[in-house]
Amino acid sequence: MACSDGIKVVAEQNCTAEEVVINIDESVAAMRSRLEQNRRGVPTTKNRRSVCIYKVPPGLTGISPKSIQPEIVSIGPYHRGKKELSEFESYKWWFLDGLLWRTKRDLKDYIGAMSRLEEITRSCYSDHQELSVSEFVEMMVLDGCFIIELFRYVCESSGDDHVVDENDRDGNPILAMPWLIPILMRDLLKLENQLPFFVLERLYDISSDQRKGGDPLSLLAVKFFSNSLPRPPQVLKNSRMMEAEHLLDLFHLTFLPLQCTSNDQYSSQKLCHPSLKSIQCTTELRSSGIKFKARKAADSFLEINFRNWVLDIPPLTINDFTTTFIINCLALEQCRQCTGTWFSTYITFMSCLLTSTRDVKLLCSDGIISTGFSLNDRSVAELFRKLGENAGLEIRDCYLSEQFRDVESYYSSHWATLMRTYFGRPWSFISVFYAFILVVLVAAQTAMAIMSYYNN
Repeated sequence: MACSDGIKVVAEQNCTAEEVVINIDESVAAMRSRLEQNRRGVPTTKNRRSVCIYKVPPGLTGISPKSIQPEIVSIGPYHRGKKELSEFESYKWWFLDGLLWRTKRDLKDYIGAMSRLEEITRSCYSDHQELSVSEFVEMMVLDGCFIIELFRYVCESSGDDHVVDENDRDGNPILAMPWLIPILMRDLLKLENQLPFFVLERLYDISSDQRKGGDPLSLLAVKFFSNSLPRPPQVLKNSRMMEAEHLLDLFHLTFLPLQCTSNDQYSSQKLCHPSLKSIQCTTELRSSGIKFKARKAADSFLEINFRNWVLDIPPLTINDFTTTFIINCLALEQCRQCTGTWFSTYITFMSCLLTSTRDVKLLCSDGIISTGFSLNDRSVAELFRKLGENAGLEIRDCYLSEQFRDVESYYSSHWATLMRTYFGRPWSFISVFYAFILVVLVAAQTAMAIMSYYNN
């Protein structure tokens, strides 16, 4: 009797045809269920546009895990519930209690506002979260109010208006342990540890109804992070008008040139096109006659210039805070689509200059690089090497394209080759000097011989 291939397989396995039909039905049902879960869980092209808080790309997670994972406090759903972060949760409730007492607003006001924003807030995260609606809203209120009160305590308690009075300070766990503040600053700038900025603004609006003349939240946030990486007054002023997706994005925006906030102006101009090769390291460029100068007047360490054989590079201290900030800004730029690559470009440029401990020492001597207590010259060179490998930047289409081209052009010039060949090392210079003296003496001897001949 003829039978299908499926029945044949069943016969070989000593199974009945009825069992095959049952197995197929179960498999179809299971796969349909997984398909439905996948439709809800994986961001599609349509709903990906609302995503602004991402998981850090795998290539960056191994460079400095401490710069990616929160150290003491979890913000948002990605790291919520982790055992090593649970101790700080009680502090969040203390800050929420203080905010409610200060503003004289009922908790229902905050929960109601966040309930209306729950769906759009959930869509801001790249990974589907299994938190229930009530759990998600509680997280929004607790984390958001903690951030707002933290900004207020740190920024306004030292201001001239003395908003935080002595009674308000009593029992404050953060002011009692000031060593926590630098760690909190780092944690609040980690890409996976963010709340949408519109959530913070809504909570801030509710909590500031009874106050007059307070700073906008964006300015308060920039002031908070400026304690670790100062921003000039003009940048602080302009932060009032910045539209950010979250705290990392806000502080990232303060480092972009004031006249623009993306690479768009460069894409519309005639770009310089250096070759695909990277520029040489600091040691080689110095031996070619290029001088390095710390650009003290720059508003951002991204503002690098090259003129008259001089590379003007703003000074930067490489410590735990700047490492965390730079890595997370790089991750943010890689996760976004059709946006600027300012930090990626800077990292690529500096990774070309810093390839060895000698390069780091040279830039340190020029006042361009300084290192924190936890980093030495070797670790700084290794950090930029790893970051440069993961930047994935096309140097022919970036805001430093002109600098890449001009440095490369000078390095390939005859003058730079002459400098490297005859003046790059002390013994080479001595050899040239003695050769020059020898030529002068020979010329003088020849001149004297000619003059003696004519005199005779």
